[in-house]
Amino acid sequence: MSNIAAVRKFEIAPENQTSGNSTWSYRDGNPIITFSIAPNEYYVRSKNLKLCFDVKLLDSAGNPPNNNAQGGGAAREVIFNNRVGVASLFSQLEINNFANQNLETIRHYGRLLGSLLPAGSGWNEYTTYLSNEFAVSSNEQVQGRYCNKTMSVAMPIMAGIFLQGADIPLSMDNGIGGLNLKFSLQSSIQALYGTTGTTPNSYYEISNVSLMGEYAMPVGGVLPAISSYPFSGFSSFYGVINNNDQTTQINPALSAVVSTFTNFVPTPHIANYAFDSMKTTPLLNAAIGTTVYDQLAPISKISYMRGGVLYPLQFQVDENEVISRDAAVADQYAGSAYDAQRQYYFAMAIRPRTSNATDQLAGQNSEAFATSNGDTQHNSVTNQLAPGPPGSVNGFENVYGIGIRVGDMLGVGNTANFKQSSYSTRIISKLNGSSPMSSYTFFLYRSVINYSVNGLVSIVN
Repeated sequence: MSNIAAVRKFEIAPENQTSGNSTWSYRDGNPIITFSIAPNEYYVRSKNLKLCFDVKLLDSAGNPPNNNAQGGGAAREVIFNNRVGVASLFSQLEINNFANQNLETIRHYGRLLGSLLPAGSGWNEYTTYLSNEFAVSSNEQVQGRYCNKTMSVAMPIMAGIFLQGADIPLSMDNGIGGLNLKFSLQSSIQALYGTTGTTPNSYYEISNVSLMGEYAMPVGGVLPAISSYPFSGFSSFYGVINNNDQTTQINPALSAVVSTFTNFVPTPHIANYAFDSMKTTPLLNAAIGTTVYDQLAPISKISYMRGGVLYPLQFQVDENEVISRDAAVADQYAGSAYDAQRQYYFAMAIRPRTSNATDQLAGQNSEAFATSNGDTQHNSVTNQLAPGPPGSVNGFENVYGIGIRVGDMLGVGNTANFKQSSYSTRIISKLNGSSPMSSYTFFLYRSVINYSVNGLVSIVN
């Protein structure tokens, strides 16, 4: 920004930290971490705002895990999802200003990043800077070795309000009125998983926590007067689908929706140490009476609707040809047909087409290959411990989801009004009616703070 006179780095300790309490753990009854950035006549540079901390995983006896022998069918002790990393440790992020007005609340924070990170980053990112930011890795064997030791991270905060990396004015009169950030930790049984007898009752601890970033000081020491401040936010909704033809209706009550997307995981796999709760799997079927979801239940048709009317697409996303072609193949490639149309709209819901839009794990790079094809070394896909479908406990390494960019398909800023209208999806699939799949739906929306001569007046979503 042209009116910036100087930039100053800062590091803030948690507001609720005490001299006798510098460790956070859901298990030990200390699951909330809070920070305050006071109102002032300068900006906070959201693109450089990071939550820094150390994290260690511990087995039921309080010892670090040993995941070194996990390849070749050996057991894995304690680990978290390699696509999401330390973000899986957070269940909710709440952002308020000093007037106690809510700017954004993201429930299911880890599930949100389960789509955002791999759909916006490729294999190279996962093997370089993302490993320092989120302690993620290219595959589960590498992830297991990360989790053997204390990990230090500098995690960007993936809230909608910080999404564009803007300089955010902190003034009470000409800004958002300061920031209060509240991070809620995830239960250990949802954040972690493993395959040994020592895995149950495993837990994690977070320490050396701080919020680091930069202040941008305006020329003259006073922020310019403004009449409004636009920003973005994420809203989330949870549901369950089980039928082969099911319509899900949500009332987001948002006036400026940019896009919406949904990811899935088998319902019995949530809060279960035997399974990864953060996976974003395709729709799957389990044998009746079991929790082993080892059979694909492919989606054949998707309809997106506003107020019961097809919107924004005036047609169904139809993958019947892919599904029927796949079912007719009886050789080693069976089960690998790729529903590109569904994936295209899902990827566009998360980010518009750019020059590097193909640099992502979500796509043919993660979904169009299976270990049955001999693809046992494909780093972005393979679960080396239990290689892939069918019959694996933690197979299906897909970056899977459905979604649509409701405002526009080019990312030029248009939005759609769902203030008085419902959002619905109709999914026709091969679900067998006895294999419930949990769905996590996220809306990216625009919001605005309006001001008057008396300062901040209202927030309009």
